[in-house]
Amino acid sequence: MVEGKNTVLIVDDSPTVRRLVELVLSQNGFDVIAAEDGESGLEMARQHHPRIILVDFVMPRMNGHMFCKALREDENLRDVPVILVSSKSEVVGQAFEESFGIMHYFTKPFEPDALVAKINEVLRKYDETERDAEATISKLDSELAAKDAGATGNTQLKTFGDENFLDLINEKIDKVFRAYFQKDFPVLMKNVLGNTLKDAGLVKHQTPVLSGDLKDMALAEILTFCANTRQNGRLSVFSDDTFAEIFIDNGCLVFATVSQKGTHTFLIDLIRDDNRLSCDEKMFQEVIRESRENGVPIGRALVMRNIITENDLMFYLREHAQDAVNKAMAVPQGSFFLEKDELPYNLTDISFRVPMPEALLIGARLLPAAATFNDGGLRVQRLPVCAELMQSGLLQDDEADLVAKLDGRTITELLATSTLEGTKVRQIVSTLYMAGAVSVS
Repeated sequence: MVEGKNTVLIVDDSPTVRRLVELVLSQNGFDVIAAEDGESGLEMARQHHPRIILVDFVMPRMNGHMFCKALREDENLRDVPVILVSSKSEVVGQAFEESFGIMHYFTKPFEPDALVAKINEVLRKYDETERDAEATISKLDSELAAKDAGATGNTQLKTFGDENFLDLINEKIDKVFRAYFQKDFPVLMKNVLGNTLKDAGLVKHQTPVLSGDLKDMALAEILTFCANTRQNGRLSVFSDDTFAEIFIDNGCLVFATVSQKGTHTFLIDLIRDDNRLSCDEKMFQEVIRESRENGVPIGRALVMRNIITENDLMFYLREHAQDAVNKAMAVPQGSFFLEKDELPYNLTDISFRVPMPEALLIGARLLPAAATFNDGGLRVQRLPVCAELMQSGLLQDDEADLVAKLDGRTITELLATSTLEGTKVRQIVSTLYMAGAVSVS
């Protein structure tokens, strides 16, 4: 639980980072406001006067250095603690400390718990500095008051009238209740939900790494976060008609499964429907029975009986996982829980690791373009993942052609320079965005 009521301003040009930080911090009791660049960040800082500011180093229009310089030149904001969030490690952070004095830095990618701990650490240091300053001022005031009392004699105490006193009490009570239902109550309900899911066997840990609503953060963005922060664990997705589990190792897809409307696609279904089996139905059913009796996964049992090869098994497992991810990505609303966990024992023999952008790219192609990309003024910029997908030969011809034009152009500019139809351009940009290959602003 966060210490005290705090407002955090996040200044970052990545919508995914902004939403992620807002989700993580709001679940830990913070009020969060966000800006997409330094200029709008300064405006919001002057308007809301946040308790602490998180600022990215690389941003368009006004970068982190320019933002901090302007902040320190503002008399009303110069003392607001700032955390520089950068992928440039300590070198940039130390340079900012030397330039701006009270400055803290945090390295991307980051763990949610580590970010919350860093903010609490900075606020504690800031509070201690403030308390020391207030104590010094209070001591001086007391000394001056004592001198005044000695010079002027006895002082009279001022008291509130009964009506004013009751108004003050009601105001205090109102603030307490408002703070509880805005801050403590949502966190309490989150913990109750976590406990309920844990008791039902759907969630292993009492406190997930990250949880929230898919309306606030799409599954593709959550999986991109898992890739960027090299998460290990299980991502569970719940909706009215879908339950999915995605197992992640070092940010890569290992295994996934999904149940929808009372149906479930099993690995055995993929194997039975294929032509790679070298046995009849009677032997197949016998292997299934033996696998259940011995507690051996059916795929492994088929390999042990030389009915399929090890490579065949990995092929089926990968197809099964990709199909589950595709279906989970199509879920428009529901809840998700990301838990840090080791791979279950029955998955430890899976030899492949699918890079998350690759899995997301395949799933995103099956989804319609997000309405966001109807905005012609939206500016699209390539990310390093884009080059990785290109070098791996995973981009289709139309995607590769459009990627060559993604150097910060707007949707309108892309439509003017591309030979593709407008709907196709928007679809490709949406697909690349969900795969974590481009950023938009």
